[in-house]
Amino acid sequence: MKSGAWAAVGFACAAAVAPARTAAAQVAANLDLGFTDVRYDGFLPSSAASVSPMFQLQGSRVALTTRGTILRFESGRRSMLVGFAGSYFFPSLGRLQIELTGNAGASRYADFASFSHILTGPRFHLTGDRQGVWIGSTIGTTSFGAGNRAVTSFATGAWAERLGATWLLNATTTKVGDTSFVDVLGATHYEAGRVTLDGSLGSRNRSQGGGHGVYGEVSGAVAFGSWLSLVLAGGRYPTDPTRGSVSGRYLGLSMRITALPRRTAAARTARQFGFTGHGSTSADDPPAATAEMVHCDCVGGILVIYAGNATVVEVSGDFTDWDPMSLGPGDLPGTWRVATQLAPGTYRFNVRLDGKEWFVPAGVTRLKDEFGGEVGVLVVP
Repeated sequence: MKSGAWAAVGFACAAAVAPARTAAAQVAANLDLGFTDVRYDGFLPSSAASVSPMFQLQGSRVALTTRGTILRFESGRRSMLVGFAGSYFFPSLGRLQIELTGNAGASRYADFASFSHILTGPRFHLTGDRQGVWIGSTIGTTSFGAGNRAVTSFATGAWAERLGATWLLNATTTKVGDTSFVDVLGATHYEAGRVTLDGSLGSRNRSQGGGHGVYGEVSGAVAFGSWLSLVLAGGRYPTDPTRGSVSGRYLGLSMRITALPRRTAAARTARQFGFTGHGSTSADDPPAATAEMVHCDCVGGILVIYAGNATVVEVSGDFTDWDPMSLGPGDLPGTWRVATQLAPGTYRFNVRLDGKEWFVPAGVTRLKDEFGGEVGVLVVP
């Protein structure tokens, strides 16, 4: 989405669950090759070939994303842009997560228009089971040629996982030099098997020099395998004074070549047998297993699994490099524990009982992974 709606979703959810452990950092990269029909407001319609690479790295405290786009229009002119976004996550304080964000980028059209910007600021996230809220602000500067303008913004929002999808609603007040506006945006993300759907709908209000009206975008991707997808996207996006883009409409079709991180054991099982992780067979049944962190005389804690009816309990997570690890009996009947303590941080994992399917135990937050399965998120204070 050109509006950046899913950048907001990604970082909101990333801060809510935090990324994977540094020792087993998650890496993703893809390259989109396609064609786009662009109709900038106030300009003649134009078609362009597009090349868009993306690289993403997530560690225990740091998340980094870089994206670029090159458009070659039918007139022969080229448009190029590159952007970098990063976050540092401080140790969580219960359900409170503090994030320090950074954002920088540059764009150039032909030989006569160039922009650049750099922004930074904090975000404060309060998370629950499958939902969260946040507030944040940014300050920075944007430049057009030799001229610089100050940028300030304040945002607040909420996200939730409902009906098999992730939903986002946020409001942002932005001031760029003497231009100011308020954006109210809703977005959703849905995955089912090989299909991924994204949508956003927003409204720009109280604008002074930033345009106004309703805008929205929709994109869909169909995967033909683990490395190739067909992506169709289109919609209308507003003027962005920070990045130097004018409002317009577009429709694009591209092939996405993807380099994916190593699949988790849970995701492989879910894809093979067609189910996602679960803690019990229905909402009325008791959970098959419950996870809990137990404090110890060390830095961090011990992961304990309550599974009274199991004879063999295994865990697979980024702290095991996603290799199955058998747990030993705990201090109490029906409990199983990881042999070593976990250092403070945020971890992703799944549980298996008696050699059956991998699933997310009760007591932890669920998160959909990049393969359509689910993983549990464990925070060690």
